[in-house]
Amino acid sequence: MIAVLFTFISAEAQNKKDLKKNKVKSFHQVHTSVDSGKEKTVDAIFQKFDDNLNLIEEIDYDKEGKVKSHFTASFDKNGDKIEELVFSDDGKLKKKKTFKYNAKGDRIEELQLDPAGKFIQKCIISYNTNGERVSEVNLDVGNNPIEKIFYVYDKKGMIVQEKTVDGDGKLIKEDRFTYEY
Repeated sequence: MIAVLFTFISAEAQNKKDLKKNKVKSFHQVHTSVDSGKEKTVDAIFQKFDDNLNLIEEIDYDKEGKVKSHFTASFDKNGDKIEELVFSDDGKLKKKKTFKYNAKGDRIEELQLDPAGKFIQKCIISYNTNGERVSEVNLDVGNNPIEKIFYVYDKKGMIVQEKTVDGDGKLIKEDRFTYEY
């Protein structure tokens, strides 16, 4: 019989105001499990923040305590993420992402590059006049669409539909959302 004992509290669950007041720089969570009377503790997640509480590094571990995902991020003076480095489980650079924003601070482009800086993929994001994200188009190296995501909103600005199609326009998935007001 395996019993798992842990408390799940992440830095994200904490009030950002409290994190700032207490000048939290990092957060580390571990899981402890008991199997046949033997305790085993493994890393679960590590998060590091800058002075504005932007998440500048995160390492997520699997149930065995091995690295599942790891990234670092850089932010501009407006608090917008401008770069993200994604690492493999052995700590080697896997890909680099760069981000561009419009004058309103909305993310409009994400570029993905391989470790050598070679272009892999691009995502172009569009907004309507209300500032609502209406589409994301993922493009390959030849600027051909790989996938498109479309968003539809109700009169209150709540998303009611998210539709994903492949590069040829064939439906991959569609989600619909309803709200009670």
